[in-house]
Amino acid sequence: MADDMSHSVTVTRTTTTSTTSAILLNTGYFKTYPGLLKLFELLIGAVIIGITAYYSNYAHNYPTSSPEVFLCIVAVTCLVGTGCLLLSCILSISSASILPKTIFEVIFHFVATVLYLAASINFLVEVQRRSRYYGSSNYEAYLAAAILGLINTVLYFLSTALAYRSYKGK
Repeated sequence: MADDMSHSVTVTRTTTTSTTSAILLNTGYFKTYPGLLKLFELLIGAVIIGITAYYSNYAHNYPTSSPEVFLCIVAVTCLVGTGCLLLSCILSISSASILPKTIFEVIFHFVATVLYLAASINFLVEVQRRSRYYGSSNYEAYLAAAILGLINTVLYFLSTALAYRSYKGK
């Protein structure tokens, strides 16, 4: 004889939703080559700005300081652009994955490479030409700024190459 016992089962579903205003940082971006390059470009650019601003005699000697002003303007411009790109990639994982696939990064880094190259060589030539007029501390600081500009040129060139590869899907 079969025992006809019926069981009643109650299923309860609980849905919990929570929102947070915390900003999650994509710190893993600093472990990538593009992330490291952007970080070093920012740091070197900030040093160039500091040197050219500190030793600048722009107010007293406009014609001879034009190359130094040009380098400082290029450094500030690239610092702002690179800072915005880096901040976007740190604050948003989707930005870090989408931006490299666009042509924007290729164009930005290429323009930064050309500007840094022009400004650094121009300033280096001026520093060498006027080396006897600068005090020793000014000469060494200006020479360092010009060399750092050339280093940033190489870093931006590498960023251009990486951005191009990413844009082409390689």
